[in-house]
Amino acid sequence: MEKVQRKQRDKEFITDPGKKLHIIGKFLLKTDLLVRDTETHESVQLLSVNKDATKILVQGRMAEQFKLNAHIVLYKLLARYVELECEVLEEKPNNQYIMQVEHVSIASRERKFTRIKPPDGSVWITNLRTSRTTIDANLFNIPTSVKVNFADTERTLKPKFDIVKIDVFNSIGDKFDLVKKTGKILYIPNTQKPDSFKSSDPSGFIDYEHELGDDDDVRKKIIEYANQKIRSELIVPVIYINHDEQAIPIGYVHAQNRTREIDITEVMEIKTLTFDMVDRIRESNTILVKERFAVIDLSTGGLRVKINHPDLNSELPRRKGFTFDIFFKMQSPITAYGVVRSIARDTDGNLYVGLSLEGNSARPGEKKRFIDNVNRMLSDSGVKVG
Repeated sequence: MEKVQRKQRDKEFITDPGKKLHIIGKFLLKTDLLVRDTETHESVQLLSVNKDATKILVQGRMAEQFKLNAHIVLYKLLARYVELECEVLEEKPNNQYIMQVEHVSIASRERKFTRIKPPDGSVWITNLRTSRTTIDANLFNIPTSVKVNFADTERTLKPKFDIVKIDVFNSIGDKFDLVKKTGKILYIPNTQKPDSFKSSDPSGFIDYEHELGDDDDVRKKIIEYANQKIRSELIVPVIYINHDEQAIPIGYVHAQNRTREIDITEVMEIKTLTFDMVDRIRESNTILVKERFAVIDLSTGGLRVKINHPDLNSELPRRKGFTFDIFFKMQSPITAYGVVRSIARDTDGNLYVGLSLEGNSARPGEKKRFIDNVNRMLSDSGVKVG
């Protein structure tokens, strides 16, 4: 089992052979241990351990349960989780296996959320949405769809202004750096009036007078605009919201007029246009997978799913998280954003993805409905819910 742990769990590794033997011999011998990252929560019985706790003999539950040289994790919940990381060395008659014990560990603290395995077919996720191409703040990867959208919108705006340019951010000057850094609009309705360099709405617009410095700097900028024959200027950032819910300024709309002032209504129209551009970019850069994927276990804080899909198997290990719908049988979906905490891949290529639920659905009360469903399952299984 190949495993990638995004957020390492706090655990203590036991290195002393005597302590290893004590833990295995006293607490695990002749008991059932679960096998990590199996859809049906497979288990084995630990039959014996050698004197230096480097090898164990286990009783499997089925023929060919493990492949030779496979790496597996056996675990058991005592007061805290105990894990044995093992390699399968030899298959014996009657589905018994000799395993090399590579690591013994104990969780440093109790698990925050109690997990439960739901009844088969009762919980699944679908409508998984993630990005085809990672668009990050460094702008190393700009999909073709971004450039196409920019070009289409630029053609739409060209008849309305003397100069229009829509492009991705580069190191092209102080004004553009300000817009990228702040995510705010730079709007100078009349470049020949000092008051136009001030902002009446600092939350959404750059106070260019403050950024320039003093009155002399403003006067110099007025002269510069006059020499360029620019009467009015506007720079609106294009802010992309990715599937990790990060706001990334990927580009800008730059408009200038030589004789006519740009009106505030035009500013709002262009701002709305940037929202439309981002929606189109997200749509073309989104992988939507409608297949169902079984939830293996879940808690009030998250869930673990088994996934096998040609796009997702290669994409998910590179993603921080993704959006999806959770279905409890006979109920309407719950839309959630899950942060990937762990990923394991078995020998058949299946992914076992551990997700913590973060962010809020657009529909109110959905997080509470998820927690209520999990608590009901826990209660039905006899777990006391606080």
